[in-house]
Amino acid sequence: MTVTRNVRASRRQVWDVLSDGWTYSQWVVGNTRMRAVDPDWPAPGSTIRHSIGVWPVVINDETVVQECVPLEKLVLLAKMGPLGAARVTLRLNDIPDGCGVQMDEVAVRPLMSLVPNVVQQLGLWPRNREALWRLGALAEGLKPAELD
Repeated sequence: MTVTRNVRASRRQVWDVLSDGWTYSQWVVGNTRMRAVDPDWPAPGSTIRHSIGVWPVVINDETVVQECVPLEKLVLLAKMGPLGAARVTLRLNDIPDGCGVQMDEVAVRPLMSLVPNVVQQLGLWPRNREALWRLGALAEGLKPAELD
């Protein structure tokens, strides 16, 4: 399941949002609050601890960095309690007016991985499209001078 968005911000601006674990509740749809962020986020093995869902049905869990290539690629294992886990891959590339962002998500643990791919795509596409819209809006709001 792949979603793409062209953002009118530099690759550095988009990366700065991704590399600030505290912003995840602002752009990841379904993530309702952040509880903790490892100080070395997004180094491989580092985690953010978050909550998903809507009160009173809230699940506390974590997301773990599996791979990090600064300014290019971030691979995350997003855990969702008893719902399972998903591998999320974010790729950044330069485009003439900013940054192209690609987001791939695949269920890797039950219960999510037991859902047929077509059904997963029907639910994930609009959610991830919205997530990339939010990520882009955050990145576009950064001023290049603030990044140095």
